[in-house]
Amino acid sequence: MSLFPRSLYNSDSPFNPIFRLLEDYDTYSRRDQNTHNARMIHWQPKFDICETPRAYELHGELAGMKKKEVHLEFTDPQTLVIRGKSERTYTSGNPPAGFVEGPTAHGALEGGGAEPSKSQPQQPDKDDKHDEKTKYWLAERSVGEFSRTFNFPSHVDQDGVSASFQDGILTIIVPKVKKHESRRIHID
Repeated sequence: MSLFPRSLYNSDSPFNPIFRLLEDYDTYSRRDQNTHNARMIHWQPKFDICETPRAYELHGELAGMKKKEVHLEFTDPQTLVIRGKSERTYTSGNPPAGFVEGPTAHGALEGGGAEPSKSQPQQPDKDDKHDEKTKYWLAERSVGEFSRTFNFPSHVDQDGVSASFQDGILTIIVPKVKKHESRRIHID
């Protein structure tokens, strides 16, 4: 829930950063103190929507997600619902050789008396849950389930909708239904 309606601030306003800060603080303060439990948190990705003479274009930020985690469906003739689920994944293990830049004397992991390892790519272990002893210093990524609903003001061509997902940006083109033009019929 936003503290301020989106119509109150736009990208040209000098107060936009303040409104965004207050909205982010509101979102943060509403979270449960233990954000690392099994319960999924709901979040809303940001979307830009523009209207052209022939279609509506939606561009949404879904950083870190894969296209198989996002689902689109029309629930009504003019209502598009976008749903998805983002989960946090972690990697563990030693970084591959050359991963850490600069000298290794300042806190980098070093071998414990074993012979030097050869430069081979390592496959990180992926875990969805972290050890209970892990202390988070910062957790800003949006994770959990999301659902966005968009109601279009005019009729749309559901069969002509196209969607693409590249570099964390979901682009959806929703064509408008062509207006029915009146036609005169000549009488013979």
